[in-house]
Amino acid sequence: MYTSLSPCDMCTGACVMYGVKRVVIGENKTFLGGEAYLKQRGIDVVVLDNDEGKALMANFIKEKPEEWYEDIGEKPPSTN
Repeated sequence: MYTSLSPCDMCTGACVMYGVKRVVIGENKTFLGGEAYLKQRGIDVVVLDNDEGKALMANFIKEKPEEWYEDIGEKPPSTN
């Protein structure tokens, strides 16, 4: 499986359930998901640490923080 960010818990479970052998992650600085669990289950995890992906995500979060924090299930940091 190829993914721009580290997989969330639901995607991590799907990888295990469906026997995915390798997960290639564009970058995991913006969001760190279930990589350790994937590795524990014998799945090969490759992190590319892609600078373009990090820049795209930083721009998205800056422009649409309400969507980002809703997606990851967190409250946005205070903007005071």
